[in-house]
Amino acid sequence: MQRNTRFKKRLIALVVASALPAAMAQQVNTDKNAQDFEQIRITGSYVKGSDTAKANPVSIFDANDIKNLGGADINDIVSQISVSSGAENRPDTFTSFYSQGTSNVNLRGLGLSSTLVLINGKRQTISGAKAQDGSVFVDTGSIPAIALQRVDILKEGAAATYGSDAVAGVVNFVTRTSFDGFKVEGSWQTTTNDSQKDLNLSFIGGIDVNNDTHMVLAGTMLRRGTLNSRERPELVNRAISSLGTSFIVPNPVTVESGPYAGTYTAGENVANPNCEAVGGIRLAQVNGERCGYQYGLHYNVVNEEEREQLYFGMSSELESMTFKLTSMYTDYDVLDNYTVPSYPNLTFPTIPASHPNNPFEQGVVWLGRPYPLLARETTLPAPRANNTFRVEGSLNGDFSNEWGWLTSLAYSTNEYEITQPDLSPSKLDLATLGQGGISGDLLYNPFDPLAEDNLLIRDWASTAFSSKTTTGLIVWDGVINGDWFSTDAGTASFAVGSQIRSESYEVDPDDVSTLNYDAQGNPLGNDFLFLGGVNSVDESRSTYAVFAETEIPLAEGLDLNGALRYEVLDSANSLDPKLSLRYKAAEHFIVRASVSTSFREPSLAQFHAQNVNTKGVQDFILDAEGNFILDSNGKPAPRGGTLFIRETQNGSLTLEPEQATNYNVGLVWNSNSLQTRLDFWQVDYKDVITLEDANGKLLADPDGADIVRLVPGDPTSELTGIITNYFNAETIDASGIDFEAAYSWGLDSGEVELKANVAHILNYDIPINGVKTDVSGLFNHNNFARSMPETKGNLSAQWKNDQHSVYARLNYVSSYTNTRVVPASTGLTDKIDAFMTVDMQYRYLAELGDDQAEVTFGVINMFDEAPPEVYDAANFSYDPKHHDPRGRLVYVRAAYTF
Repeated sequence: MQRNTRFKKRLIALVVASALPAAMAQQVNTDKNAQDFEQIRITGSYVKGSDTAKANPVSIFDANDIKNLGGADINDIVSQISVSSGAENRPDTFTSFYSQGTSNVNLRGLGLSSTLVLINGKRQTISGAKAQDGSVFVDTGSIPAIALQRVDILKEGAAATYGSDAVAGVVNFVTRTSFDGFKVEGSWQTTTNDSQKDLNLSFIGGIDVNNDTHMVLAGTMLRRGTLNSRERPELVNRAISSLGTSFIVPNPVTVESGPYAGTYTAGENVANPNCEAVGGIRLAQVNGERCGYQYGLHYNVVNEEEREQLYFGMSSELESMTFKLTSMYTDYDVLDNYTVPSYPNLTFPTIPASHPNNPFEQGVVWLGRPYPLLARETTLPAPRANNTFRVEGSLNGDFSNEWGWLTSLAYSTNEYEITQPDLSPSKLDLATLGQGGISGDLLYNPFDPLAEDNLLIRDWASTAFSSKTTTGLIVWDGVINGDWFSTDAGTASFAVGSQIRSESYEVDPDDVSTLNYDAQGNPLGNDFLFLGGVNSVDESRSTYAVFAETEIPLAEGLDLNGALRYEVLDSANSLDPKLSLRYKAAEHFIVRASVSTSFREPSLAQFHAQNVNTKGVQDFILDAEGNFILDSNGKPAPRGGTLFIRETQNGSLTLEPEQATNYNVGLVWNSNSLQTRLDFWQVDYKDVITLEDANGKLLADPDGADIVRLVPGDPTSELTGIITNYFNAETIDASGIDFEAAYSWGLDSGEVELKANVAHILNYDIPINGVKTDVSGLFNHNNFARSMPETKGNLSAQWKNDQHSVYARLNYVSSYTNTRVVPASTGLTDKIDAFMTVDMQYRYLAELGDDQAEVTFGVINMFDEAPPEVYDAANFSYDPKHHDPRGRLVYVRAAYTF
C-alpha cells in the first residue's frame, strides 16, 4: 500500500509539472534565431557553433546504435561503453550490497564518482545507493530508454566547462522533446539455459500544436525474473563460510559419550558431528576442524525486479525565445534478493557450561549460524526500493543575430531504501539461557541446529536492518554566448555564464539500525548477528560558479578553444582552465590536442557518513606478538578460508578535493564513407579519495589498532572486524589509447556499415606500500583500484535498407591477472581468461499506410560463452564488473507506430 501511495504522489507531481508550461505556449511567430543556441549545445562546449564532436574526444550512441544493442534497459547500453571499466551494472549481493537495483558509468576506471553524468546537459542528483568502496554516483538506470535521443560520451576532463566531478569525462543523456505519432513496443527476453526472463512494455507519443509546441509523453514497465544460483551452482562454488556450526574449546577436555565424544586440546576447533546433515561442509583448521557452510546457493545471480518509468518532454516557441521542459519519474523495486536463512553470529558468544546440551563441561565459543538448514522458501527477502524524480525547465533566445542567452532550472531527487533481515543476538543470548520466545521459557540448542525448539525461537528473534537515504539537487544555470570579434581566419566566439547548485544528503535509519556511540565517540554494536548500523545524516551544501569560454580561429584551419571556470565550494575553491587546439591539416584530416585541469569535491557521504558493512577477508595465522607465521613458500599462512566480517567505514571532515591534469592528443579522419579517431590520453590524478582496503590493511598490519579480534590484545584469536577510513591517496597516473572507426558503403540492395570501438589502458600507476605500481591488467582485490582488464572493445557490421536490418557485434574484454593467491586445489591459475561474445539481430520494418510495424529478433552471446572463472575467495566465481553471467539470451521485440 505504501509503494502505491508513493507512486501516485510522484505521478501527480509529474503530471502537474508537465501541464504547467502547456498553458504558456502561445501561437506566435517563430524566430528561428531563438533556436540556434540550443542547436549548438553539443556536449563539451558552450560557445556558439563549436563542433565539439571533432574538436573533442566525443563518442555518440545514436538511436540506431541503441536499437542495435537489443538491451532491455539503460544498464545494457552503458555496459557496452568501451571506455567504462569497473562499473556496477549488474550489482551482486557480495560486492554491491548497498547498490542493487542501480547502474552507473566508470570512465577510464578512475572511479564511479569521477564521471559526471548529465541529462540534457544538466546535472542529476546522485543516487542514495553507494558502492561498497563508498563511491557515490548518478543512477543511470533512472533514465527511461524509450525517451532517449542519443548518448554523448566526452572522454576527457571537463571541469572548465561543467565543474566538479568531470575528472574522467562526461556522459550526457539527451532525451526527446518531440515525436511524430504514437508508438507502442513490447520486448521479451529469456536465457536459454534456464528460466530467467525479462518483459518490457513501453510507449511514446507526441503531438505538435501549430508547429510551435511539441510535446512527448513516454512510459516503460519492466518485469525481471529471478535467476537463482541453484540454477548456476558453478557461479557460487567457492561461496563457502567457515562459520557454519562449530565451537572452540578453550581448555583440554574428554567427552566420554554422545555425538561429540572425543578428546580435545586447548583452543581446538570442533565441528558439529552431523555437519553434512545440517547442510555443512567440513573444513580443516590448524587446530581441529570446522563445519563450514555453502551459503552461495541461497543467493540470486539476477534478482526479481519491477520498474515503472514516466517521461514528459516539450518545447514551445514563444515570441523570440524557446521554452523547454522535461520531467521523469522512475520507481524501481528489487523484490526478492534472497539471502541465507540466518547469518553467522559475529558476536561469537560463549555458550556457558550450564547449558543443558553442552557436552564439554566448560564454556565454549560458538562459531556458527542459528539456522543453517532452513529451506530457501523460508528465507526472508531483502528488498530494495529506488525512486527518482526530475523536472527541468529552460528558456533560450537571442539578444541579436550574433548573441544569444540561456537560463535553466533543474530539480532532482532520489530515495533509496534498503531492508535486510537478520536476528537479534541479545534475544538469542536469552534463548541459550532457556529464556527465549514470547513465553520466556524456550531453550536454543546450538549443539543441535535441528532441535525442535530452535525453529520456534526464530520468528521471535527476527529483526531487520532498515534505512532510507534521500538525495536532492537544485541547479540553476545562466549562459550568454555569441560572436566576439573577427580575424582573417574567421569569427571568434565567446560564452560566459554562472551556475548555482544546492545539494542535500539525508540518511534515515530506523531505531534498530542507527549507530550509537560511547562516551569516547566510538560506535557501539547494533543488535544484529551479522549486519551493522549506519549513522543518521542530514547535510546540505551550496556551490557557486562562474565560467567563460572562447573559440578563436588563429589561421586557416587552426582554431584555439579556451575555457576557465571558478567554483566556490563549501570545503574549498577551484579555478580550472582548459586549452585545446584543432588543426585541419587536410580536407578530411584533423589533428587536435588539449590540456586541462579538473577536480572533484568530496561527497557529503564521504564527509559525514559512517556505516558498518560486511566484507569478505582472508585472515592469517599470527604468533603471540602479532607477527605472520609463514608457510612452506615463505608467505603468510592463511587462517582457514575467507570469512565475512564487519567493516566499519568512517567518513572524514579533513578530506580535500581531488585534483587532476588531463592531456589528450587526437587524430581524426572524416570523409563521407570513412570516419576514424585515434586518441592518446593521460590523467595525472592527485589526492584521490579512497576507502582503505580491508584486505590490504590486514596484510599491512595484521595486529594494528584498527584490527578487531575476538579477544582484545590477543592476535591469535578470531578476526571479527576491521575499521577503514576515507583518505586522500597519493596519486593515480594513468594513460591509454582509444580508437574508433566507421566505414560505410552503398549497395544496390542497401547500405553496409562497419564499426570498431576499442579502449586500451597503457598504464594505471598507484602507490602500494609507498611503491609506484602499475595495476592495469590486474584484479586488484587488495588496493583501492577496481578489477582492470587492459583492453575492452567491440566490432560490428550492419546491413540495412528501408525494410530490413541485419546486425552482428563482437564484444571483447581482455584477460587479466588475479591478485589473490589461487589455491592449487581449485585447478585454476592466476590468469582470468579473455571474454569474447557475439550478438546477432534481425529487424523488419513494414510500412502499413501511414503506420509502421517493426519486429526484431536477436540473440546476445550467441555461442553461450560462460563468464571466465575467477577465484575471488568467498565471493561469486566470476567478475560482475566486467562479465555477464547470464549466458545466451534470446529476445523478440515488436513495435507499432501510428
